[in-house]
Amino acid sequence: MDLAGVKRERILILGAAGRDFHNFNVFFRSRPQFEVVGFTAAQIPQIAWRIYPPELCGSLYPAGLPIWPEDELEDIIAKYRVDRCILTYSDLHHQDVMDLAGRVLAIGADFGFLGGWHTMLESKKKVIAVCAVRTGAGKSQVVRYIADVIRKAGLKAVVVRHPMPYGNLVDEAVQRFSSRAELDGANLTIEEREEY
Repeated sequence: MDLAGVKRERILILGAAGRDFHNFNVFFRSRPQFEVVGFTAAQIPQIAWRIYPPELCGSLYPAGLPIWPEDELEDIIAKYRVDRCILTYSDLHHQDVMDLAGRVLAIGADFGFLGGWHTMLESKKKVIAVCAVRTGAGKSQVVRYIADVIRKAGLKAVVVRHPMPYGNLVDEAVQRFSSRAELDGANLTIEEREEY
């Protein structure tokens, strides 16, 4: 599609239904030079075939964005004439990354990543980032330990994480919990409770 006579770069975001939504929101959502055609997802059950809601997509995407299963990657690239696939997983082994890159390049699209400068949230406060190369590596336990150390030092700690799409994304656009009791009333999955 053209926007004011300029060809928009067609983007497919490859992800695991979390960081991909964050990257879309902070980088692509309001940039008219890009046309995001949708997302692929592979790790979370029953996320494929849903729609990333229009309420969260912004004015450039009034119908929302489709979420397709990653195993249809080549067909999606061909059907929607994707120019570039952006990988947004944070927990893949090198071999898996290169396998995805090979699939994308073989069909004719470019393959790339967004760097931290484009995706980090700005903060006036000091930030400690806790990352890992795979799900289940112990990030939650490390975060709890760090928060406890900070509190014992008489300081206030706040934990921020990207969205998880287990429930209604519009209802869960922003969630804030300050106690276990608040978690109990929030209709969360076991996975979400572990993270929060």
